[in-house]
Amino acid sequence: MAQVARTLAELETVEAAHPETLTLLDLVAAIADEAETDEEVVATIQHLIETGKVKLVGNFRSRDLRRS
Repeated sequence: MAQVARTLAELETVEAAHPETLTLLDLVAAIADEAETDEEVVATIQHLIETGKVKLVGNFRSRDLRRS
């Protein structure tokens, strides 16, 4: 199994053709370490999901988390 990207910098380099597979908790933890506000955490998570760089597993895998 591939190592999970643990930093925002690593997640930003992921290609959509080969997304990281993470739980929402893992994704929040990776981003919260570097984000300055909760709004930045949310915006970054949405961006990574919408661009296909991250694919969620677990409870949120089938949720539509796109911006309204």
